[in-house]
Amino acid sequence: MEHLLILPLLLTIVDCKQFDLYFDANDVEPLMGLAARLYYVRGGQLNVNAMQYALEVPSFVNTLNLTWSSKSTLLYKMSLQADKDIVVPKLNTAQEGTLPDMPSVFSVSLPCAVKSGNAEVSLSIQMSENWPNDVTDVNLVFKKFCLDQRPNETTIVPETDSSVPPYYEPSFYYHMISAASSLVALAIICCLATTYHRDKARDLMIIKGFQNNEVNMFLKSALNSSNKFNQKSLPGSKTKVKDLHECIVELSVQRQRVRLQSIELEGTFGRVYKGLYTDVNGKDEDVFVKTVTDQASAVQISVLLHEGLSMYGLNHKNILTIQAVSVEQHVEPFLLYAFNNNKNLKKFLQNCKTSESISYTLTTREIIDMTLQIITGMQYLHKNRHLHKDVAARNCLVNQDLKIQIADNALSRDLFPSDYHCLGDNKNRPIKWMAVESLEHKKFSTASDIWSFGVLLWELLTLCQQPYADIDPFEMSAYLQDGFRLTQPVNCPDELFTVMACCWALAPNERPTFSQLSIFMNEFNNQLVKFV
Repeated sequence: MEHLLILPLLLTIVDCKQFDLYFDANDVEPLMGLAARLYYVRGGQLNVNAMQYALEVPSFVNTLNLTWSSKSTLLYKMSLQADKDIVVPKLNTAQEGTLPDMPSVFSVSLPCAVKSGNAEVSLSIQMSENWPNDVTDVNLVFKKFCLDQRPNETTIVPETDSSVPPYYEPSFYYHMISAASSLVALAIICCLATTYHRDKARDLMIIKGFQNNEVNMFLKSALNSSNKFNQKSLPGSKTKVKDLHECIVELSVQRQRVRLQSIELEGTFGRVYKGLYTDVNGKDEDVFVKTVTDQASAVQISVLLHEGLSMYGLNHKNILTIQAVSVEQHVEPFLLYAFNNNKNLKKFLQNCKTSESISYTLTTREIIDMTLQIITGMQYLHKNRHLHKDVAARNCLVNQDLKIQIADNALSRDLFPSDYHCLGDNKNRPIKWMAVESLEHKKFSTASDIWSFGVLLWELLTLCQQPYADIDPFEMSAYLQDGFRLTQPVNCPDELFTVMACCWALAPNERPTFSQLSIFMNEFNNQLVKFV
């Protein structure tokens, strides 16, 4: 299945569907830099991956507050121990008894006995409805750090506010973090606030590889301060100084100058041709020609012109913009684009799937390079206050040198019908590429383009498998709200999957910008070059 939870390893424990054990959001914030609950058990199901992860506890946090409750009678026994004498752990509750029937908090104290080092502290909870039969073990592991925060001869501590621990100063950590650590930390800050099924919900799961809490906290501060792009001030699309008619007049060319050659893509009523355009000097130029058949309705022709001209006036190496238009009475309109041996990116990736039709074997470095080109193109669009609203592989072109250009979505609904669905409003939309707020409220922003880019990155790494292939389009909104996301592709580096997870954060303001993604992807690429 392509839509599994990021962490699907759940086990049903005791026969009690109402047993919960979690850290509340206020307690997760100082540990991981993310205000979301961290469930170890919810509805009687144990999160195996969370149990296997040693939750890092910085030196300034000395008490952990866990919340638990059970609607049915559950007996428990509890033990606490550290693997080193660096920490002397203590419980503020009885070591055996009956679980409370209402959410209650018990504390685990982790005072440091020495000023340097770290220790692993294990909290073991045994539970049963019929003691001592049918006992279930729940084991939590915490990694407590004990650091001497006073300046010494070998540690330079920058001047900072006394209320902030010195080692959180960004300038101190900036030179310490690697590209992988940066990406991993970024996900903790801006990744999914929820990853749970609607029947078996849980607010936060630990993703493999998330480490270094100090880096996490630094990145949260750094990203907030560096986000200079005010998404809320963006209009829905690029400001138009000319209407559709004026654009057509400016771009209009005579029909006889255009010669159609071979069909590149074909749908029910739309076609993309490779052709030749003869300029006023008699010079022939290779072009793409988007047009429709004579069966196309007036509405379909209008949509073709509107979408084809949506990116008119933009000029960037990673953006494919319209070059000319031929609109004459009683014939189908022609939209002309520059042709540089480009192929549709989705078709190109699909051709790489089978051994008998391989046109290119992509490496991780090449995928990263294509990703960076798409990011650069999207940065340009957003800088020019243009929202794409349909970022996907089908709306990109690639040539033999793997140079990418982002195109408009004219004819995409007809050429790739399986990628678009109508939810009863008579509008075909790319449902499985759209952000939650776009699906539910038709809100588009730079953040919704970021979400779609995350799906595009998933397409690159899966050679354009169909996202959420077996999910009904009508269920997508609730499905995403419940925390489901696309699973990590086979052979996908953790760092790249982390980028996807960031893009699919439920709250738009928790997603990174393309500028931030560019920084992290370039860092990852630089690290990759060193080892390849």
